[in-house]
Amino acid sequence: MMGRISAKLEVVVGLLTILTGLLYLFRVFGPSESEVVTWGILAVILGGVIVLLRTNKYKLTNGIKMIFVFLLVLLQIPAIILWFLFNGSGISDGTPQSNFVAHWIFALPHMMIVFLGILLIVSLFKRNTAIFN
Repeated sequence: MMGRISAKLEVVVGLLTILTGLLYLFRVFGPSESEVVTWGILAVILGGVIVLLRTNKYKLTNGIKMIFVFLLVLLQIPAIILWFLFNGSGISDGTPQSNFVAHWIFALPHMMIVFLGILLIVSLFKRNTAIFN
């Protein structure tokens, strides 16, 4: 039972991360700095790794999956903080000009990734893995 739950969570967390990263990669929120695009690339890669690791059924990979998911959760924290910090203000540095105004609601995908990521880590940890035996 726990194995099926964590398997589904792996796919959902990976795909949600890829989709969230693509939002930044394709500059859906308007013109942004190169660091924001780099964050999007990193999110897409980490999400893809989590989905790819799902196909590997060896027990040893559960510990590796937990490490990648933990990194993924950590990666979401700055985005969550910044969306709340800049709520109601423009997020462009003026080069180029943008009328886009930040809102805390844009932190929701990041918060979902954190929540589901923590659930996935707990689920993987509860399973017997070769690393933790």
